[in-house]
Amino acid sequence: MLKGLYTAYTGMINEQHRMDVMTNNLANADTNAYKKEGSTSQAFDTVLAYKIKDMSEPGNMPRNLSTRKGYDEGLVDDPNKWSSRTGMSMGVKVGEDYTDYSEGPMKVTDNKFDFALAGPGFFLIEYTNKADVTSVKYTRDGNFTMNAQGYLVTQDGDYVLDENRRRIRLDPNDSQIGTNTNGEIYQDGNLMGTIGVVDFEDYDRLQHFGENLYQIAPSSEMKSAEAAYNRARTNTALAERALNAARAGGAEDLEELEAAVRAAQQREEAAQQELEAAREGETTAARRLEQESTATVRNGVLELSNMSIVTEMVNMIAIQRQYESNQKVITTYDESLDIAVNQLGRL
Repeated sequence: MLKGLYTAYTGMINEQHRMDVMTNNLANADTNAYKKEGSTSQAFDTVLAYKIKDMSEPGNMPRNLSTRKGYDEGLVDDPNKWSSRTGMSMGVKVGEDYTDYSEGPMKVTDNKFDFALAGPGFFLIEYTNKADVTSVKYTRDGNFTMNAQGYLVTQDGDYVLDENRRRIRLDPNDSQIGTNTNGEIYQDGNLMGTIGVVDFEDYDRLQHFGENLYQIAPSSEMKSAEAAYNRARTNTALAERALNAARAGGAEDLEELEAAVRAAQQREEAAQQELEAAREGETTAARRLEQESTATVRNGVLELSNMSIVTEMVNMIAIQRQYESNQKVITTYDESLDIAVNQLGRL
């Protein structure tokens, strides 16, 4: 009975996750060039077998989860063999989320600052975070505009880069802009820049960053450097706070606290240098993953989301039905346990 309860429970968790993914898709139905996401599921026995490497080493299977019953029933000829036919089934597990990078439908806008990519590829964007740190991101959304300085930017103000990763600057006083399928932008017959477009051989390395942007998934070294720098900043702030509190309290012997602040600042500076080095390494690694795109640039056109609202709604209804089925299983088990407990209580 407990196995049935756990199976229904894991099923509800899995369907809830799938529902969250589809809800996010529906929320971005009107987002330019949005790429729909999906989620996979894994059976418990597959996950367990993978984790303990039972596919190649059957002897690693714990005896209480092995297939002795299948051996006794003649379904397998070796009690140490793993078989999904006889192994314990404990529900499902949320697998991996994935992104569908297929091209969405095109919409003609006749806006001179609207661009779309016909084919695989991404525009290069210079993104600046709240700490004023810049990095290169990727997007399919070509809904650009020109700022007061004449630079070609996204709707969020991030700079659009050319093929050499330089900002594209136009003449704000010249309204006549021409663009060809190679992404070359002309004003008065002068080449002002070529919109940077790159592609990737392996899209699995891409990660949804937010704001309709993508990035190369950070390496473990980058994550470790960021965590170390954040810890160092926190320690420095705590040391400075302790020193300021001691001074405010009229303490006279502050040498140890001042030394602790200096040491914390030195560690923070070292961590910052390591973080900058890691960022440079990430940039170099990202450049190696990029390759020339075969996409053509279309002007006065925008790519729309590649998700179908009808399809997502139908899938959402199916998921809701599955969720309700698992919920009914748990309710039935609960009622059965309640009856059993009440009957035993009368004995």
